[in-house]
Amino acid sequence: MLTTLLMKLFIKDYKQTDTPAVREKYGILSGACCIVLNVLLSALKFAVGALTNSVAITADAFNNLTDCLTSLLTILGFRWSAKPADKEHPFGHARIEYLVSLAVAGIILVTGYEVMRGSINMIINPEPVIFTPVAVAVLVFGMAVKFWMFLFNRKLGNAINSNTLLAVGIDSRNDVLITAATLVSLLFTLFLDFVIDGYVGVLIALVFLHSGYQVAKEALDRIIGNPTEKDVADEIRKIVKGYEGILGVHDLVVHSYGPGRDMASLHVEVPLDMSLAVSHDITEKAGSEVFEKLGVKLVVHLDPIDTADERLQGMIDLTRNLLQKNYPDLHAHEFRIKNSMPKPILVFDLEIPYEHKKEAFALRESIVDGIKKAAPEFGCNINIEYGYED
Repeated sequence: MLTTLLMKLFIKDYKQTDTPAVREKYGILSGACCIVLNVLLSALKFAVGALTNSVAITADAFNNLTDCLTSLLTILGFRWSAKPADKEHPFGHARIEYLVSLAVAGIILVTGYEVMRGSINMIINPEPVIFTPVAVAVLVFGMAVKFWMFLFNRKLGNAINSNTLLAVGIDSRNDVLITAATLVSLLFTLFLDFVIDGYVGVLIALVFLHSGYQVAKEALDRIIGNPTEKDVADEIRKIVKGYEGILGVHDLVVHSYGPGRDMASLHVEVPLDMSLAVSHDITEKAGSEVFEKLGVKLVVHLDPIDTADERLQGMIDLTRNLLQKNYPDLHAHEFRIKNSMPKPILVFDLEIPYEHKKEAFALRESIVDGIKKAAPEFGCNINIEYGYED
């Protein structure tokens, strides 16, 4: 309820999440709220850490302080990524958001290292931790605030499909667990003479290091290039294949230049006797619908199929039945018959998932043998390729 109210108050047209200006405002709202709350929590926990002599509470305060820097980077990142395309960057600046995520990961990793160093020192040279009701109250308050920040950033991140905001939300969720562990170490001082504060600090540091690794991996995967999400690929195919005259689609590749900056290329099979003007008109309409519904700019390559060639249609059916029966994960397309001596040769492309890459050539030979046994009057030549989808 509060999150929705903040969105309505500070983000004009907050439902138009596909526009760069609105995405920028989502990022600024997240960063501004988190800075205010983290400064408050950091000040309270530094005071309580000094009062109780707890390295775990002080580490938690330091974490809240570094979260302010994370929030500042979030604001700057969304502002920079919202910049329009220019001469030097014709695809826009949206990938800057991934670089910000990488910077956030670096901050988390450095924080984890510092907390680990302080915690190990506390284990080697333990000092008594002082229990106070004020410390407990501050930690419980901090957990409640951080849990709200987790829900807040998760809702914003899902609204605009932002991995950066989702990562900030996960960091807040981790902070709830970390503060809970700190609270447990403080309560243990009532029952044990043994100081576990340093050991709890080590656990906190390990959570930091793991979270930093996960955020860094996600950012690097986005920068290097992820496979196309299955639901997006399926929706593009569904839209394009819905147009009369389209026989099939394959070789879909989606290139992401940042959130909301996707371009795709796709091979479309059309009848050989369809005029170039008609096929162009159909694919133009299909591309327009894909962009309107999914925000993906589509470039189409036409593959003419001779539907009148009964030999070719028979071999297509034979091959696809063979694959469906024995190799359902494999997909064949771009069929053609090359007339040569002493026998015609069936040529097609075979898409093999990456998990079968090591056995790709053995699979090809097995399929060639199956086709030759079923149709000995034909030779067979298969081109192997690997898909770009998840």
